[in-house]
Amino acid sequence: MTRRAMWLLAGAVGLVLIVGAGLWIWQSTSRPASTEDTALAYLHALESGDAEALTAVSATVPKTALTAFTAADERIQEGALTSVARSGETATAEVSFVLAGEQRTASLSLSRTDGRWSVDASALGTVRAGASAGGFVAIGDTTFAIGEEISLFPAVYTIRAAPRDLIEGEADAIVLPGDSVEFALDVTLLPAATEAAQTALDEHLADCTESGEIMPSGCGIRIPWGTEFLGVTDVRYRIDSSPVLTLNPAGFDAANGVLIATVTGTAQDGDTRTTTYRTESWSLRGDVAFTETGVELSVW
Repeated sequence: MTRRAMWLLAGAVGLVLIVGAGLWIWQSTSRPASTEDTALAYLHALESGDAEALTAVSATVPKTALTAFTAADERIQEGALTSVARSGETATAEVSFVLAGEQRTASLSLSRTDGRWSVDASALGTVRAGASAGGFVAIGDTTFAIGEEISLFPAVYTIRAAPRDLIEGEADAIVLPGDSVEFALDVTLLPAATEAAQTALDEHLADCTESGEIMPSGCGIRIPWGTEFLGVTDVRYRIDSSPVLTLNPAGFDAANGVLIATVTGTAQDGDTRTTTYRTESWSLRGDVAFTETGVELSVW
């Protein structure tokens, strides 16, 4: 065999080896992840706090669970896969990890769709929060309604009463796969809550006194015009001093307001009459509700 032929043969063999190696690498990197790979990827994503990686290996996940996970106070550590049991298109992975200083074990359910394994939503835990006041709680910047079942990735979270600038109260929740946690927050009203409620009341009373009605409902206005007028054609109000509001978790009292009402109409004798009434004991009561971002009043 000539030297040229030997070089051609060697080149052909090298090309075959390169193509074969490339084919092996492509097959190894493009084949679907196994159940073991998927379960480990899930644990590693929980450990690193990688929300994008969690999405990639999870079945349908609530967006709120992902955003809340970014605010977790403590994530799992030392995640390990103990065993995997497969049955057709489903599997169960037994795992272990450390969370809140304790060694934990859990079972992760997986399912295969279109050849791809993913961790089911049953691997999430749930939290249901109650509170002595308010209608919402927050994890980071994500809010949830009181009594709502909140699905969360395994981690340690601080659950706070919302809105946080008006009320305070918090508790730590250790969320484990497939477990449910229930608790009630002891909520305290902050001074800003009274300020916000007073502002809301002042806005409500401004609407009341611009209405032109003789005694608008839900405004605490009482005018004894019936003893002097047969009918009223015009009412003008002036607030000299708004009732001062006192707030409690369930409602409010507002007292000692000063209101002047100038009433024009037909007097009892049939003549046109204008009379000014003044009260220095203008008062109201009502209910209070805290929304996700503020406070709402319902005046009796």
